[in-house]
Amino acid sequence: MPVEEFRYADRETGSLRLRVFRPTGTVRHPVAVLHLHGGAWRVGTPAMLDSRSTLLAARGYTVIQVQYRLLGQAAWPAPITDLRSALRWVAGHADDLGVHPEAIVLWGHSAGAHIALTTAATVADESLDHPGDDRAVSVAVAAVVDCYAPVSFHPGDTSMLQIGPGGIDLPAILANQRSDGALPAIDLLGKPCTQEDADAISPLALIGPDFPPTMLVHGTADVLIRPINSRRLADELNRLGVISELVTFAKCNHEFDAAPSYGAAVVAHIDVFLRRALEEPALAAEIAQYSMFR
Repeated sequence: MPVEEFRYADRETGSLRLRVFRPTGTVRHPVAVLHLHGGAWRVGTPAMLDSRSTLLAARGYTVIQVQYRLLGQAAWPAPITDLRSALRWVAGHADDLGVHPEAIVLWGHSAGAHIALTTAATVADESLDHPGDDRAVSVAVAAVVDCYAPVSFHPGDTSMLQIGPGGIDLPAILANQRSDGALPAIDLLGKPCTQEDADAISPLALIGPDFPPTMLVHGTADVLIRPINSRRLADELNRLGVISELVTFAKCNHEFDAAPSYGAAVVAHIDVFLRRALEEPALAAEIAQYSMFR
């Protein structure tokens, strides 16, 4: 599938780009899905998601991979600032993309899902934005798809994410997660902090009753981001009355949906969830046709 690239922002480190996967097949949804990769906020590229972006585009969605600044290139909250800019760019180019500006969805994996959740919870707050951003275009997030995000942080002063030539240090990760799944905020903020500071980067503490419909995906054998993260967030969304759905995959570890079979299964769930959450008339008619409560 041809991928189009667009520059959406200039930052201190250079241009940031969006990679657009146009919808394929006979069904077309006027929905833009902004897709964010994981990588502990420090590593990774949008192209890591190509197979999964392609799968959702094949179901009729415009999927837009977002390049955001990694920690090490810029300090937190740079990824949030970048995603907000990307949201405004997509809303401002909705006609060219063939989508509705009120039908913009965020889909993230791991650290990318944390960025998506935090942005959705704070998108109306301009205090973190870069002075050069175009704020004339108002944006809203229509829905969020969270694949195994960390959702809460604690003010401990020991880093969890120790990454060396051999990759991620799993023992350090296991040693510095609390039993409730909370991770050390120092890994994002770069310095010891208060619980108030930790809450300010914790989606679990930021969401409210106006949070958009949310689908959560987690493997029950995830040792990197424990499944309790998604269970706690799902419980809080339910308590707040937010439309939400938690989908778990038995015996699956972190980033399990990179495998094509699991990726296809997750995308099938996403398709039905978005059609329901965004109130697609065709799906509503289908549900009514087959309902036993007619």
